[in-house]
Amino acid sequence: MNVERHMQRDAVTALPSTAVGTIRRVMDEHGFGLLLVSGEDGRLRGFVTRASLRGAADDAEVGTILHSARFVVSPADTLEKAALIMLENRLALVPVVADERLVGVLTQSEVLRGLAEGLGIGQSGTRMEMKLRAGSDDLYRALDVLREHNVHIVSLTTSGQNDKQRDVVLRIQGIADREALRQALEARLREDA
Repeated sequence: MNVERHMQRDAVTALPSTAVGTIRRVMDEHGFGLLLVSGEDGRLRGFVTRASLRGAADDAEVGTILHSARFVVSPADTLEKAALIMLENRLALVPVVADERLVGVLTQSEVLRGLAEGLGIGQSGTRMEMKLRAGSDDLYRALDVLREHNVHIVSLTTSGQNDKQRDVVLRIQGIADREALRQALEARLREDA
């Protein structure tokens, strides 16, 4: 799950020489709260927000009121990295830059869509939660049982861990007999408990 697969490639941008009045109209037309600014060479110069446009003369060049873009990702970065940057810095979007040139933008919606896809959300199947002993081989035991029952794993994530246990969430497909699977998992996980 990398940024390149989920980013918007044709981001609306402005040149630094664009008049503030034009920027206001573009932002109003598209409902943007933020607009990226890049040079004719494609290099990201920064961004403007609705708030930064307040008080600026319509005929002023937007390049005179830019904020620098402190956070960017590359197309090869993972969605997880982009999500952390966005969460830690409370960003609605992050520019995607390759060779110092703006190649796209990644919004919260794309990140959520990509992570949901990676987690198998929306795919047919069953969501299964297991509480496993921390530091044990319980996960391997559970995976052995799933393999023995010809269950297909769509995704596997952990949702929490402490000194005693970790929570594992699986999305699985191909369960022939749910009760037999449940009993086999319980029996295998009780071994050496």
